[in-house]
Amino acid sequence: GGGYAMGGPPGATSAGANHMNDVYFGAALCIVAGSVFGGVSLFFSFKTVEWIQITYLMLFGLSLAVLDTPFLKTIKLITDMKMYISKYLQFVTRVTGKGITLIFLGSMLFLVLWENVDGNFSKFLAVVLGMFPVLVGSASLVIGVLKSTKLEKARKMLLPVIDSQPDQGGMTMSDFNHLTESNGGIRFEALDLKLIFNALVSNPAWAFTNSHQQQGGYSNVDEPRIPKQDLIDWCRGGMVFL
Repeated sequence: GGGYAMGGPPGATSAGANHMNDVYFGAALCIVAGSVFGGVSLFFSFKTVEWIQITYLMLFGLSLAVLDTPFLKTIKLITDMKMYISKYLQFVTRVTGKGITLIFLGSMLFLVLWENVDGNFSKFLAVVLGMFPVLVGSASLVIGVLKSTKLEKARKMLLPVIDSQPDQGGMTMSDFNHLTESNGGIRFEALDLKLIFNALVSNPAWAFTNSHQQQGGYSNVDEPRIPKQDLIDWCRGGMVFL
């Protein structure tokens, strides 16, 4: 899904993250496959407006597929595409944002195939390829809201003490976990911490990744950090959706 999938330190990924990414990738492929099938039919039926709609769905589906692909991760073209997608479509790197996007794309694909492509087979594809992304998106949205609610509780607990925290060049994931556990007893999983950092760090993951790729990879010093000012802004602001 989102977070530091591209920019996190080696070993930071978890089996849970990989499984989530695989499900997201499958949902994105459903969008792409349905769009290609519908696009060919609409093109030869001279339904220009509907063809433009489904081409848009295909491009968006491809973007999501690249973001969560389990294949060719080390290819420079794929890493560059991930970087630019995270830069310009940061909304889809969050669990809630990806959920909303999949619900929208799946619903649109279902409607376009059901209403504009003739034949029972196209209706079958509309249900299968359109509804799976909607189901995945719905589950993602619920999970994202639950995780965001937990983060909101931590924010309220940290608000009275955040100004007094020492500024040591930013806070690492383990430091953040220790802080929330010490002030409210809230502890986050590794995957949640990556999502939190993606949402709270003002310097986006794409810039962080790019700068360190140019320096030849990660060391312990390169571990992602949240600047103290970002933490203060978050604590004083409203609810953040992961």
